[in-house]
Amino acid sequence: MGLTSELRDYRLKLASPLKTAHGEVTHRNGVLFSMSDGFHTGWGEAAPLPGWSRESLGDCRKALGFVAGRLGRLEGVDDPRVAETLKELEARPCVRAAVLGALLDLAAKGDGVTVASLLSNQFAAAPKAKLLRSVSVNGLISDGEPSGVAAAAEDLVGGGISAIKLKVAAADPQTDVARVSAARSAIGDDVDLRLDANGGWDVDTAVSTLREMADFNVAFCEEPTTGIEQIAAVGASGVAPVAVDESAGNLGEIAAALRTNTIKVVIVKPQALGGSDFAMAATALAEDFGATAVVTTMIDSAVGVAHAAHLAVAALPLEVHGLATSTLLVDDVGPRITLKRGRLHLPQTPGLGVSPVV
Repeated sequence: MGLTSELRDYRLKLASPLKTAHGEVTHRNGVLFSMSDGFHTGWGEAAPLPGWSRESLGDCRKALGFVAGRLGRLEGVDDPRVAETLKELEARPCVRAAVLGALLDLAAKGDGVTVASLLSNQFAAAPKAKLLRSVSVNGLISDGEPSGVAAAAEDLVGGGISAIKLKVAAADPQTDVARVSAARSAIGDDVDLRLDANGGWDVDTAVSTLREMADFNVAFCEEPTTGIEQIAAVGASGVAPVAVDESAGNLGEIAAALRTNTIKVVIVKPQALGGSDFAMAATALAEDFGATAVVTTMIDSAVGVAHAAHLAVAALPLEVHGLATSTLLVDDVGPRITLKRGRLHLPQTPGLGVSPVV
């Protein structure tokens, strides 16, 4: 009996629009991909985000349909043609992430272990003898008004969040300075304040604006502008630590960013990189360069968030990650990982611990 697969589309509404330099995000559309060996079923997800991703959802759905047909001719996950398929999909990161995610979930269930344990054993340079069962997460704010930012920040910190990520560059610089000031006043000095400009500034604007924010102790700014050389130039100015995200879409580009020696943080999105194995390699690259890596999602469904959370536990259990994105959605494809007092608590059942509702 060969492997069987299923494609399941979803459309999820955000509780309120997420305002970014690329525009507002009001819904997330994606496709779930399953793989079954007749005993267990594993789940992955492809959900390219317009304005960020290099693939379209239509392209992903078409490619996954082709993969489903090909896998149906294979005997099982150990068939060498599975690895060949993953190799062929490297130019389609969201598709590869969906296929690999389903494979990892399926394999972990077959072995009776969590996906985090499987990742640690297969892809970590030094597998951990014992994995944590939860990870800390940051809160995300995109409110356009300083008063709204302050109120949201107070609520998040009151709920146990230990780091705040604030979207910037969708408004004029002076408004952003006021928003950052309001956030810092609301959360005090002991909570990390992270910024994400989504490439919305040019180099000069990024430097001048971050300089005006110097008194607010910004932990780092993601994508202050677009392009590795430009982000590195902002980092070289010394106004704030900078992070690379969508400007580095593969391991080679991440390595190039780290070699600048002025980009000190790497944002790791398993879907954007092509799956959890490449994401594990990205965290190792960051460690080799003495940089920080933070695992985040593209506002994925419960399936994608779960894969990212297992990665975070396997690779960087002590970091504060950008994985509380499920709270932005009105509903989901299935039960979510439990978020309590600023930590995501991973299920300890075999596999991913999350499955979509039938």
